Amino acid sequence: MGTTNSVVAIYEKNGPMIIPNSLGERLTPSVVGFTKSGEILVGKKAKRGAVMNVGRTIFSIKRHMGTNHRVNVDGRTYTPQEISGMIMQKLKADAEDYFGEEINQAVVTVPAYFTDAQRQATKDAGEIAGLNVRRIIDEPTAAALAYGMDKNQDQVLLVYDFGGGTFDVSIIEVISGVFQVLAIQGDTSLGGDDIDARVQQWLLEQVKKQHGLDLSDDPIAMQRLREAAEEAKIELSELRETHVLVEAIAMTDKGPLTLDAVLSRQVFEEMNIDLFQRTMEPMTKAIADANLTADKINTVLLVGGTTRIPAVQRTVKEIIGRPPHRDISPEEVVAMGAAVQSLVLAPVGGDIEDTLAARYGKEKPVIIHMTPFSLGVGLQADQFGVIIERNSTYPTEAKDIFTTTRDFQEAISFPIYEGEDQIASENTFLDLLRIEGITPAPRGVPRIEVTFKLTPDRILEARAEDLATGVEKKITIAATGTRLSEKEKSRMTSEARERTSRILRDRMSEGVADEVRGLMSRAEALIHGNSDHPLVKEMRKQTTELQDMIDSGDRTNIEDKMDDLMRTLTEFESAG
Repeated sequence: MGTTNSVVAIYEKNGPMIIPNSLGERLTPSVVGFTKSGEILVGKKAKRGAVMNVGRTIFSIKRHMGTNHRVNVDGRTYTPQEISGMIMQKLKADAEDYFGEEINQAVVTVPAYFTDAQRQATKDAGEIAGLNVRRIIDEPTAAALAYGMDKNQDQVLLVYDFGGGTFDVSIIEVISGVFQVLAIQGDTSLGGDDIDARVQQWLLEQVKKQHGLDLSDDPIAMQRLREAAEEAKIELSELRETHVLVEAIAMTDKGPLTLDAVLSRQVFEEMNIDLFQRTMEPMTKAIADANLTADKINTVLLVGGTTRIPAVQRTVKEIIGRPPHRDISPEEVVAMGAAVQSLVLAPVGGDIEDTLAARYGKEKPVIIHMTPFSLGVGLQADQFGVIIERNSTYPTEAKDIFTTTRDFQEAISFPIYEGEDQIASENTFLDLLRIEGITPAPRGVPRIEVTFKLTPDRILEARAEDLATGVEKKITIAATGTRLSEKEKSRMTSEARERTSRILRDRMSEGVADEVRGLMSRAEALIHGNSDHPLVKEMRKQTTELQDMIDSGDRTNIEDKMDDLMRTLTEFESAG
């Protein structure tokens, strides 16, 4: 479920396979558009229509997952979960069309550096789309699974994941089919979108130079420049320079203006060099966190379309000392790894298990994840009491004991944070765990045990228990300010179902209309050559009734009327 594009894969007998969408393409743009007529477009149709649908087309919603960001269209407010749910619903529908059966379970990938709130929001989006999200898996881990599945040797992988909206790097050790994450670093606000924005700004300046016009307040022109910027970026991965031509970018008294500019790879790299260099520190930190040196890295895997940029590949080589691995598609490798993870969750046949057993000497690959953030509680004087340390493997459980700070205190609130700062409030607040009904006693006497449990999806469950009375309080963390209520989720899910039903009804209607037209063509051909036949009058009446039903959209008795015409046609043709 990428910032720019999304991909679906399934594990078949010969390994993971990418499922093409309804257009036969392997990548589906993560774009949602709302037309003025009320239709919701997803994927390539939405992206193509963005210029005509300015202000009504949503790009890069993944960057807002787990936040309070809202999208407003025609007076209606949508959450990031809803918009992502629409994209997942499209992916689900295309996969169902491909296989001809319902699909209701999925493994969904997220950046390794996604927080608890962002993971929960992603899971909610899947549920809105009608999917049981069996597992949330980190994208670099998925990439390593896809790469490592058909390799026999033990190795240490560095996964460099530079996508449309996020960047992260993971060090993963593979030993006898065990995939253990050793370190994670990243930057959730760095991606290909930032590079596009730099190129768009350069194009904007070229318009100013050529025509003395500032188009920054013209939304249609800015959308066209955004599209031209993305295209130029892609072309410069293969070419030394690219010719950017945007015709009729603006209208003036003298007529339409055209942007005609040449962007070289050198200028492109100079304008983005600081963004490429921002990936260096996370790489060196991840290697240090894993207690390794660069020469101990056996393979560098590139993930995400941004890694196709030559300057990005040179940046990786500069740190690691060798060129990255390039024999697997950076846009598709994550989805393929998710398909491998689905196999681990739900084996689909003995043959596949035999293949894995032959490769690894065990039934399935084992994945050992780790969390890139410390998790803990806020204490007196705003100190941060860490309960689960950063770089801990998960699923895991950890506990600590706390006490009261005032005499005869009957309740304690534990603010829960995620981060590395010793000052609690400087970290990311997740939720509040409050336990009441503590036995009144002098301060320091009560013993309150706080337990943190990280699930396989890296979603945090917290529990506080008064050891004297057994009174306890449990919560599942999902960031209070951004969490969808069950009522909201239920409403969004039912709206998504209604959209699916409407699409299916429309498809059926189109199919019925085609059948009716076929029958009417047959009838008209017979009428034309046999005007004096006794059945012609009946046939004319039936075709007129069917045409009226098609024109008015009345589908109530259309199949009965079609059967009537079919019988008349059969009788006519038999008599003839």
